[in-house]
Amino acid sequence: MTNLDLNEWFFAFIHISFIYTFITFLHLFVPAYHIRGYVHDGPPIYRLNGLRVFFIVSFLFIICIGYFEFIDIQYLIKLRIKHAICACLLGLIFTFILVLPYKKNSSSFWLDIYLGRLKNPQWFFNRVDGKILLYLIGGIGLELNLILFYFEYLQENKSMTNIILYVFLFSFFTIEYFYHEYVHLYTFDFIIEYVGFKLVWGCLVFYPFFYPTAIWCKIHPIRLSFNRQIFSICIFFLGWILSRGANNQKYLFRTQPNALFLGFIRPITINGRLFCSGWWSLSRHINYLGDTLMAIGLSLAIHGGIFPWLYPLYYILLFIARERTDYERCKKKYGLDWNEYCRRVPYRIIPFLY
Repeated sequence: MTNLDLNEWFFAFIHISFIYTFITFLHLFVPAYHIRGYVHDGPPIYRLNGLRVFFIVSFLFIICIGYFEFIDIQYLIKLRIKHAICACLLGLIFTFILVLPYKKNSSSFWLDIYLGRLKNPQWFFNRVDGKILLYLIGGIGLELNLILFYFEYLQENKSMTNIILYVFLFSFFTIEYFYHEYVHLYTFDFIIEYVGFKLVWGCLVFYPFFYPTAIWCKIHPIRLSFNRQIFSICIFFLGWILSRGANNQKYLFRTQPNALFLGFIRPITINGRLFCSGWWSLSRHINYLGDTLMAIGLSLAIHGGIFPWLYPLYYILLFIARERTDYERCKKKYGLDWNEYCRRVPYRIIPFLY
């Protein structure tokens, strides 16, 4: 390995460490609003400032690489794979630090490493919730890669509606996630999951470097046909309506059980335990379908061959497996109520099909 290679590895590690540390610093000190979460064994109050931190970091990055050109874009592109590997190393280190000091959660050491031993770790004198910070790092890391991807092709001075549309839709996906950050306190990840390699590596590596799969492809900047643009936008926003509508409806039910969603959808439950009206009457996991459709819309927009389709394929495999696990867990938890729920809502993910 040459000195040049060592320098590149050194700077790649410094870049990733600085970005993740800077995001943590901002999360600690940028003014936040406070909200109570659904998790009973988590913090009584969550500090949420994700959207503010997102805009600060994204704006500074655009200024540095686009306007003042403090950072060489081509150098960052050259280090992309090294950035991903260094993020992976940080994820491994952080996983062991987070898991090893705590008591066993299962009979398998490696299962504990993978799934974690703590459900809701609190850091910096309970000022920072571990899951909130990890998702914040993952979402902002994703956006920084999208910004770099955009400027990478902007220099070619070619028509690039495919890249513009891809970056716009993906940025919308990230921004609206942080805008609705409070809603996600009531989702599967916060209620059920522990914090181990799966979540840590997912947020520090998988979200920033796999979700935007197009950054790894040699994309040809092209002018998408008007029909292709409209089709990809419609698929994406149909998915967004299903996913966001389902999550917001469930959030409203858990915070205001008798409220009408959108002013007219009445909450219907089975013994007050299982929700089966509105979006949730379409399928048991209609939000999974929504997330997958958004991923398909993004892959249609970029028009980059087969590799960008790995993102929706990942969702399909993930959600089928997660739905089966959730089915068994709910069957055991809810008993006869679960049988009635499955009778009323017979479709697992895709209405009238699956």
